[in-house]
Amino acid sequence: MLGGRVYASNHAVLFVCLNGFFTAVGEYKMSFLSGAAGIALVVFVLLFGLITVGLLGVVAFALTKLAQKLDVLTGVISPVAVKIGDTVDTVQRVTMNVGERADQILSRSEAMTDTVASKVEQTARVVHDSVTGPLINVSSILTGVTTAFSSLGGRSGVRTKGSDHNGTNKEV
Repeated sequence: MLGGRVYASNHAVLFVCLNGFFTAVGEYKMSFLSGAAGIALVVFVLLFGLITVGLLGVVAFALTKLAQKLDVLTGVISPVAVKIGDTVDTVQRVTMNVGERADQILSRSEAMTDTVASKVEQTARVVHDSVTGPLINVSSILTGVTTAFSSLGGRSGVRTKGSDHNGTNKEV
């Protein structure tokens, strides 16, 4: 390259360092490639190709291993998924049974509450009819007897509860 001739690829602009200065060389058409440079280029392309094929092989191997692991994982997960599905079905059945039982218990409780309420009403009516009525009658009789004795006591000069403070009797 000291002669200033540069052999490069077609239509490439090259910069060559001559005596420490950068100089634009320009476009040159490839006239020939020296034997050592051609061999180096072929070796480089083959080496790059082998590296690329090797990397593709590694990727293919890794994907194969990943597929195997996924198959194993799928084999392990499938029975678990079936068991989970069965468990969910069982939980749904149990929940429905509990709900039905709760509805039955609530219905029975409501019926029992209605029955107890009607019994309490009947008992109150019986107590009113059998106890309160006769008590009112007895109270009326006692009031009548008290009034009768007050009337009789007022004529005979017997002091009653209603005497005033000066000793004279009031009529009751």
